[in-house]
Amino acid sequence: MRSGLLWLLLAGLAQGIAAAPPRQVVVLVDNGYPPYSYEKDGRAEGVYNEVLREASQRLSGYRIELRPVPWKRGLSELEAGRAPALSPPYYRPERDYMGYSAPFWQEQLAVYCRADIMRAPRPHWPADFLGLRFGNNAGFRPGGKAFWLAVQRGEIHLDEAPDTQGNLLKLVNGRIDCYLNDKLSILYVLDRLQRRGVISAEQRGGLAAAASLNGEQAYVGFAKRGQQHFPYLDDFIRQLNAVLEQMKREGRIAAIVEQTLRAPPP
Repeated sequence: MRSGLLWLLLAGLAQGIAAAPPRQVVVLVDNGYPPYSYEKDGRAEGVYNEVLREASQRLSGYRIELRPVPWKRGLSELEAGRAPALSPPYYRPERDYMGYSAPFWQEQLAVYCRADIMRAPRPHWPADFLGLRFGNNAGFRPGGKAFWLAVQRGEIHLDEAPDTQGNLLKLVNGRIDCYLNDKLSILYVLDRLQRRGVISAEQRGGLAAAASLNGEQAYVGFAKRGQQHFPYLDDFIRQLNAVLEQMKREGRIAAIVEQTLRAPPP
């Protein structure tokens, strides 16, 4: 009798454990970086967010909740230990408050300038671009150490906007000379602006590709501070890394990128 009762208790306990809902893990995501990560009608959209949605379904005991925020705020939340994860940072060793997932995509950085700026040859980066005013997404640090040293010295002037669209509109309207970001993001947003009638074909034709730089890899960043609030984080990272690597091997990430980009810009 006792053994029967014990068996029933253990079976009930096992059933309760099996029925436990997965833990929701908040990942803050950039709300202004199309086509990779952006917000539309309160929902996280874009290539990287679709990758993370599929990864979420493959995790055991976890589900990812994507929460769009301005990029600079996302960095601050992670630095303060108020959020467990942020997507999609580039690797920057000076951000000692952040750990990184396995890289899951390679971006290609490019410089676009007004066509009149490029009448003179500028083959050397960033030496031939000194004295110019560059747009930059707030919280981003592309372009390499020499570029940012020139900014620090005042040899290159920086004018920041919250997102890619804001910077491209400043470039088209002559408020900045050049803009540096991922090439695909620049072309995607220009297509969207022209499609909506915000800029004309003539205005777009007034821009020129000025330089092609080394690529950057995209990661999910993890908080190194405040981990007492996220005791599950090490296990979550281990699982997410394994899933991302599996998706890369299967070609799923490349397929998601192609499928997302095939849709017309919103």
